Amino acid sequence: MAIFLLSNPSSGGTGSGAWLEAARRRLGERLGRWTEVTLRPGENITALTQELLPEATTLFVAGGDGTVRAAAQALQGTDIPLAILPTGTVNVLARELGVPLLDPLAAVDLGLSGEERRIDLGICNGETFLLVCSGGVDSATVGQVNENLKSAVGATAYAFAAVGALATFTPHAVRVTIDGNALPETDVFLVAVSNTSLYGGDLKLLPDASIDDGLLDIVLFTAPNLPAAVRNAAFLPQLADMALGRHSQSDSVWIFQGKHITLEADTPLTLQRDGDLGSSTPATFSVAPHALRVKAPRRF
Repeated sequence: MAIFLLSNPSSGGTGSGAWLEAARRRLGERLGRWTEVTLRPGENITALTQELLPEATTLFVAGGDGTVRAAAQALQGTDIPLAILPTGTVNVLARELGVPLLDPLAAVDLGLSGEERRIDLGICNGETFLLVCSGGVDSATVGQVNENLKSAVGATAYAFAAVGALATFTPHAVRVTIDGNALPETDVFLVAVSNTSLYGGDLKLLPDASIDDGLLDIVLFTAPNLPAAVRNAAFLPQLADMALGRHSQSDSVWIFQGKHITLEADTPLTLQRDGDLGSSTPATFSVAPHALRVKAPRRF
């Protein structure tokens, strides 16, 4: 049995290489022997992770949220804990769990000696997600992100892409059912089904969400019935409220919880899953409670 490091060299920006090298040195200091598997461009992360399972006792994953999600899909339901080395652009799951972002030595130590915690996984149309699966302005933004700019300036690249996405975005009419209860049909700028409270970094999209409560949280940023020329401007104060942590108090923002959620749209709505474009509506969501073991700071 062995400790593996699955590393994605394409994750993150210019500083991720030095961060990862420091983590490697720490692993050597603490363990002496360990095995690194480096991902090649286009390689199936889930399939590669499955190949490691028979020999692994702990799996360190160095990469962003997309890399972590793909590895977690293979680890789901096993006794092998996931230890995150956050070398991605935003690293939302690491932030949610309290994994050190700036200190590779502390991140390695946490992966070796931290508390083992069981967290939930979300499922959308049969595909696993750790953080959020959403559609609207944000999925349009993901589709417009310039990867070269993302490598150079990090999360700021999403802000540039969001400006272009909002300028051409048309709100979708959606129908949502939560545990058998149907919500009124409404037009939305954004609809997000989330397993975590954080979104896109340190924004508290769903303040009451918990990654281990056996529930999914859903938020809808509804669009007013205004002329098209001015309609999208209504999304800007909603964004400002979210940045200030007060969007949950707005009548135009709807927040609910449930275990089984269905989402339909008048025209197919593309969904992003933990930062990667994936499925589309109609979509069915469920939760797999306590399905993944992770290493995290001790809770008091």
